[in-house]
Amino acid sequence: MKNFRIELSWLVTILLGFLTTDRAQASSKNVVGDLGSTSWQLVKFLGSDDKTLVPDDRSRYTITFESDGSVSVRIDCNRGHGTWKSSGLNQIEFGPMALTRAMCPPAPLNDRIPKDWPYVRSYMRKEGHLFLALMADGGIYEFEPMAAEGTKRAAVKGTAAYRERMALPADAVLEVALEDASKADAPAEVIARVRKEHPGSPPIAFEITYDPAKIDPRHAYSVWARITVGDQLMFTTMQNYPVLTQGNSNEVTVLLQRPTEPIAGSSPEAGLSGLPATFGGTLPCADCPGIRYQVNLLADHTFVSRMTYEERDSGFDERGSWQLANDGRTLVMQRGNETREQFALLDGNTLRKLDANGNEIESKLNYDLKRTPQFTPIEQSSLGAGNASLENTYWKLASLGDTAVASASQQQEPHLVFNSENHHVSGSGGCNRLTGSYEINGDQLSLGEMASTMMACLKGMDTEQAFLKALSQVKTWKITGQHLELFDIDGKLVARLEAHHMK
Repeated sequence: MKNFRIELSWLVTILLGFLTTDRAQASSKNVVGDLGSTSWQLVKFLGSDDKTLVPDDRSRYTITFESDGSVSVRIDCNRGHGTWKSSGLNQIEFGPMALTRAMCPPAPLNDRIPKDWPYVRSYMRKEGHLFLALMADGGIYEFEPMAAEGTKRAAVKGTAAYRERMALPADAVLEVALEDASKADAPAEVIARVRKEHPGSPPIAFEITYDPAKIDPRHAYSVWARITVGDQLMFTTMQNYPVLTQGNSNEVTVLLQRPTEPIAGSSPEAGLSGLPATFGGTLPCADCPGIRYQVNLLADHTFVSRMTYEERDSGFDERGSWQLANDGRTLVMQRGNETREQFALLDGNTLRKLDANGNEIESKLNYDLKRTPQFTPIEQSSLGAGNASLENTYWKLASLGDTAVASASQQQEPHLVFNSENHHVSGSGGCNRLTGSYEINGDQLSLGEMASTMMACLKGMDTEQAFLKALSQVKTWKITGQHLELFDIDGKLVARLEAHHMK
């Protein structure tokens, strides 16, 4: 309450200061030129009742000042017209407002703005924003400029849901954000967000309006959501949902879950205090001396990891989000909708790698990563091998979708080689030789029908058939470090391959 009073008093003092200092200049100032022909959208209302009201969609709460003294407003689904005048610098009054009476969804600002309209007495323009102050310290409305007419806008549309069969409290708020998740070892940049008060029952529809000029097709973008009641987090997404680039659309469905709570008597996440933190170690490798592994956990529940294969001069970087599972002791690292890695959180200084199903690996070898004394960022430029090339590289099949692939004994491993000279792809399905044509256009990859020999093998035929099916679905590709990922038309991963020395 004290901080609020200080902030409100500070803003009112600034407004009064403008009035006092510049009153002598008021007669020569063209006040209409200051506000005339400007349009604004509401950012928030800071009230004297210690409450801040924020619109679900700023573009639905707007005000336009005309140079002839007329004013147009939008309050959610209603439109209004009236007049405005200024008797001195930074002074303003509104005349009666004629407002339509459509039945908008309930929202505190819908009732508040018409009631406050007659009591606006002063304004200030500061750092590009407009502040309208009510008389008697009644509160302050903050606006930002509306996008110029003709400015392109776009939107991410979707629905948010949770599995629990329960109604949300009346004061629940849904917040959904679009963010750039491309930056390593740094909090994701929020591009745009939307708030919905009284969101109702799931599925809850939402629309995030954003400026297309802020989207870089080379970057990765995702959506997260949460539902709060006051200061209490009620539901949240446990992963990021990719959108817009890298084969993803502008529509998304997000699933929210209750926040993870540690098991009774322990607080493992508290052991992860002091984030960001780096965990590192050398883990076993099936066909190399070892894998130097580094995991960086950031405080905003994102991670960056690096695996470097010893004696291969190759490595692989990953980035995504992390959460603790319901048991409070399993660290789950995800990218998009995929679970990439799982670790047992033994304590605040030790992560133990688990298998793909989240179980302990039965081995006497070391699978522990230890927290390092200092956080060490992973710089993209520091990976010696960089990104492998799609063409003229031996790509060994590592997984089909999320299912790891192992070569059958005494048989050739499934692989592909894209030949840049003749645009032919050749390789093996693990039993039969494969050959075909391909075309590349940016991140688009089109594979012609694959021809194969007709041998029958005792093992590996199921994998080969699944591999051929996956190749027939490929529409886009992406290389990160030494890994090639192939996606279908919906942006779903169908195969992942690893770069190896040519054989």
